[in-house]
Amino acid sequence: MATYTVTVAGRERYDGEEPYTYVIEEDQAINAVLRVMAHHRWENEDTDVIPISVFTGEPGPNCGYCWNELRET
Repeated sequence: MATYTVTVAGRERYDGEEPYTYVIEEDQAINAVLRVMAHHRWENEDTDVIPISVFTGEPGPNCGYCWNELRET
């Protein structure tokens, strides 16, 4: 399992709101994106969700934004 940072945007993007970023553990980047999109759709009752970016690892301490933790503890 690897740690991925996934950013997605839902309908809020039409109102100028920033996208949501999640940190998750998954075996492949595509699975991380799919799980985050499913979570965001369910959590926000939003079917209009698109992936923005994905990268391996978590954001650095000075990244300038907050993220949602989806890793299991």
